[in-house]
Amino acid sequence: MFSYLFYILRVVLIIIGNTMKKGMRPPDYVTFTLHGSYPDLRQPPGGFLQQKMRGRVKSLQELENDFQLIAKNRLVKGVILHLGNLALPLSQLQSLTGMINNLQASGKEVITWATNYDNQKYFLATAANRILLQKGGTVYTLGFANRQIYMKSALDWCGVEFDVVQVSPFKSALDIFTRSDMSKEGKEMTDWLIDSFFLQFVLAITNGRKLSEDNARALIEQTPLYGENAIEAGAIDGIVNAEDLPDFLGERDKPASLASWDECGKSFPRPLPATPGKYIAVLRVQGNIVDGKSQRPPARPPLPVPFLFNEQTGDLSFVQQARRVLKDKRARAVLLYIDSGGGSAASSEAITSILQKIAAEKPLVAMMGSMAGSGGYYVATPASYIVAQPATITGSIGVIAAKIINSRLLERLLLNRETIRRGQRELFNSPEEPFTEEERKKATQFINQIYELFIKRVADSRSMSPDVVNEIGGGRVWTGEQALKHGLVDELGGLKTALTQLQKMAGLPKNTPLIEAPYPRRDTAPLPAATSWIGYALDNLAPIQKQQALLASPLYFSQPPDHVIN
Repeated sequence: MFSYLFYILRVVLIIIGNTMKKGMRPPDYVTFTLHGSYPDLRQPPGGFLQQKMRGRVKSLQELENDFQLIAKNRLVKGVILHLGNLALPLSQLQSLTGMINNLQASGKEVITWATNYDNQKYFLATAANRILLQKGGTVYTLGFANRQIYMKSALDWCGVEFDVVQVSPFKSALDIFTRSDMSKEGKEMTDWLIDSFFLQFVLAITNGRKLSEDNARALIEQTPLYGENAIEAGAIDGIVNAEDLPDFLGERDKPASLASWDECGKSFPRPLPATPGKYIAVLRVQGNIVDGKSQRPPARPPLPVPFLFNEQTGDLSFVQQARRVLKDKRARAVLLYIDSGGGSAASSEAITSILQKIAAEKPLVAMMGSMAGSGGYYVATPASYIVAQPATITGSIGVIAAKIINSRLLERLLLNRETIRRGQRELFNSPEEPFTEEERKKATQFINQIYELFIKRVADSRSMSPDVVNEIGGGRVWTGEQALKHGLVDELGGLKTALTQLQKMAGLPKNTPLIEAPYPRRDTAPLPAATSWIGYALDNLAPIQKQQALLASPLYFSQPPDHVIN
């Protein structure tokens, strides 16, 4: 009752506010400064310390909402995107280009302006109507390169080595520690990934700059381009300083009016909220998949630090969130957002198990972020529909196990070891000696069991034979575009694409709210299976799987298998 009263009050206040805004004239062009990194979805609520240290970071989801308000205002001519130093993967740039295309479809002109253009900024700029460059600016070299550093020789010098068991040479995540050069399989896989990224870049230039593919490739080879040379090559449309933009975009004796979204955003009419009740729940698998509780760092370092300040999705936290969503009848559909390169095999299975229960009762769509590989793909298998961007890194269907061997390092440090043990296999995970031949057989058997379960999950989910999954699995990594061709995803797109599918499947209106699944304060025990399976069979949509019988979990060793990753 209280929620409906609060809803009515919100509607009244929004209507009054929108009525008062009718006399406010918006600017000709709204400016946005894009700099640094942006999460795909609105930040989940955090504790007091997290909120203070992390600050308020705008998401691409919120930026798209701002664009939608501008698209509905007939008095706004367009949007100017001031591009700073972006730190976005290609998949997120593709999400932004989709948002730009939607603005253009509403009749708005989109202009990008920058002091210089690098790979990221230029890829985004190709979607704009006009590309403007500051005087003295440069279009830097364009293209893709992958350079790996291999650490085996350095680790040997230190007295450290990695003992690795993998399902195939394509499962190469630890090659940087175990090899001195790139393997044949690693080179083959890197080639097809770089080929896919480069072709996507070429097509973006082809479509955005209205060039042939040959001319787009020639443009890339001409870079870097400075000043007028960039205009002559067709890379940009004009050279102007930011302070001269009003005159440049205006008419004779009538400069265009410009205002930032921070200055004018509150003057745009707001849409009415959805009625309380039904909603789409958001469940996230972000960062490393680990045993235990989820963790979000209170702050982000200015530079990425390996293994530190990493976000983690723990099976205990995720399962509790998912059980709450399963019980909540108001949660009519579930968006599973994945941005993870994998982690613990056991935790991935635990998360997948509860997601299967949800998929048996509610529409479940997986939306992949910049990466959904290995365990990140494993947890997507219960979804009835998987959406990824063309540049999303996914696949890596495979298993690898490893341990660090530090015995020679300890000897160099003059550290002597004495061991008293009970149990023949108690030192199986010991970092002081490599696997024996018998232990290596057991480790191989162990990862093969997990791999067979992984293959079965994918085969059942994607309606493929295990042999076909194995041919595209074995640790092979794909872009989203390649994964679509291999049948590992259903459609290329971002949040809008995923929500459109969920709304169709659940019969929900477009303004159905997207609500973050809260973490329960009290633990919830496993829920019984539904008495009847609820199907959502709709035309042109992949069928939702019936809940499968839970497979027996593989036996783990006496030490927690943190070294085993999907």
